Amino acid sequence: MARARKLVPIANGRPFSDRVRSVAGDLGCTILWARPNGPHLLLGLGGDQPFARVTPLGGNAFGLSFRTPEVAPEGTPDDAAAAPKWQPMLLVDDLANVVEHALVAERALPLRAAGM
Repeated sequence: MARARKLVPIANGRPFSDRVRSVAGDLGCTILWARPNGPHLLLGLGGDQPFARVTPLGGNAFGLSFRTPEVAPEGTPDDAAAAPKWQPMLLVDDLANVVEHALVAERALPLRAAGM
């Protein structure tokens, strides 16, 4: 018999997206949006396009991938061109560090002299 599994973890009764937004807010970024997408959580600032995705890997481990800035080849249907492509997982760490690295990479947080 197949077992159902939760794709997006809930800790302490809080959805994954709420936890990510809370971490971002604690870091000083209040404009981050987070939306579930299958087993991943897409991250964005402002518009509709995500810049990164966070993937729960089990336990306290999360993976971070960034969107590929590739342009679709000529002749590609518009709907295929709109689907984001993702780079390989860049970082595996706890949730706070993954969110912080995503925001620093997107220049939504300043680099800290001692930390990075």
